[in-house]
Amino acid sequence: MINVRKMLLEDIDKVMVVDKDSFSIPWSRESFLLEVKSPLSSYVVAEEDDGKIVGYGGFYLIIDQVEITNIAVLSEYRGSGIGKTILEALIKLAVVGGGKLINLDVRSSNEAAQALYFNYGFKLVGTRKGYYQKPSEDALLLSLDLEEGRFDD
Repeated sequence: MINVRKMLLEDIDKVMVVDKDSFSIPWSRESFLLEVKSPLSSYVVAEEDDGKIVGYGGFYLIIDQVEITNIAVLSEYRGSGIGKTILEALIKLAVVGGGKLINLDVRSSNEAAQALYFNYGFKLVGTRKGYYQKPSEDALLLSLDLEEGRFDD
C-alpha cells in the first residue's frame, strides 16, 4: 500500500533517488533542503509500507498562487496511479493553504503527465520555448483555477 505524507528532512536521500531516476537534471541536496525548510513550500512523499519512497511532489505558495515544482515517481512504479495520488494530495494542500490558482510546467513530450493534468481540469495557457534541457524541449504551461469549486472537499 502507498501512503502519502509530508516530506521530512530525513527523506531527502531517498527522494534524491526518485529525482535522479525521473529527471535529466536532478536537484541538488541543497535545493531539497531549502525547499523542505521553506515556509512557502509544501512537499509530500509517496511511501510503501516498508518505508521505500517511490515518489514525491511539491509546490510553493505565494499569497494565493501555487507553483508545482515537481511530481516524480520511480520508473518501475509509473502507470500505477501514484502520480495521481501525489497530485491529489498537492491540490488538497493548495486549497487548505488558500491557493486560488495552480501553475506547472510539463515537457511537451510527456503525454502521460499531460493527460493526468488535463483530467484534473488543468488548461493550457502557454508555451515556454526551449525551457527544458537534456534534451532541449519546450514546456507547456498549465493552470488550474481552484476557485471553480471542483476541489472544495
